[in-house]
Amino acid sequence: MSEARPPPPELEKLPTAWLLRVGAVALALLAAASVAAWALWVLWRPATERPLPVPPSTTQIGMIDQPPFSLDRRADALKARQRERLDGYGWVDVDAGVIHQPIDAAMRQLLSEGEGGAR
Repeated sequence: MSEARPPPPELEKLPTAWLLRVGAVALALLAAASVAAWALWVLWRPATERPLPVPPSTTQIGMIDQPPFSLDRRADALKARQRERLDGYGWVDVDAGVIHQPIDAAMRQLLSEGEGGAR
């Protein structure tokens, strides 16, 4: 008993030339729309968003006024104040009787008091 097999299906023939033309037209439209959007973005921006040319002698980076590091002396002043506090004597809490003193003086005092240590 042999059964009759149906004939194999025929392969559909795709319209290749038509598909390529549709793809090319779609790509051309996409490119044209991109160029038009960019042109509208550039031309219709408010004047405040358009960057002005900056002369080469200015010390401005972006929108922040940034002086050169070699002219900024705030770090030197801060270091001088911190060094003065480390090397000097002064009150931390007058009511509690707590003082600050240089580290070298504190170490000498600790060693001179013997094994009992400083209060």
